[in-house]
Amino acid sequence: MIAKVNLLPWREEGQKRYRQRFGLMLGGAVVVAVLLVGSGGWLFEMQLDIQSGRNTRIQQEISVLENKLSLLPEMDTQREALLKRLSVITDIQKGRNHITQLLGLLPGLVPQGVYLDDISLTGEQVRFSGKGESNGHLATLLANAEQSKWVRDVTMHSIVRDHDKEALIQFKASFVLASSPASSDGRSRND
Repeated sequence: MIAKVNLLPWREEGQKRYRQRFGLMLGGAVVVAVLLVGSGGWLFEMQLDIQSGRNTRIQQEISVLENKLSLLPEMDTQREALLKRLSVITDIQKGRNHITQLLGLLPGLVPQGVYLDDISLTGEQVRFSGKGESNGHLATLLANAEQSKWVRDVTMHSIVRDHDKEALIQFKASFVLASSPASSDGRSRND
């Protein structure tokens, strides 16, 4: 009875099932590989798009910053012009204060017997000329100026007396107005 058993169809069916399973597994592996390669390509393309968007954004920001940087020389020029205007205004304000300061200072400097004919103020430099009744009056004028905390660099330029003893003595002098009061001993003095 064993001689009559045919094992060939059973083997053929086994090989057929094996080939089908192998084909299905090979097809599944191919499908999985295609899916993996496709999804990898899709992820790669997505990352490239994201990076391209970032690069575009960076380029836009760079162009905005370059536009702002191109304005810096113009802004520096405007700043310099404003600083010049401010210095002119500051100088004008100082000049206004000097005139007020000089007019407030003169009555305390000029003693009786001295008469001023001309006063000129250039910046902080004050030049004046006039007549005095005696050398003592002119000495008092110089002493008052030297003791004032608002005056420095007092200079008498000329003293001219006519041969007539009754005539007044003509003089020319100058001094510099101090920006802030100063005293030799560090304390403030009153004029």
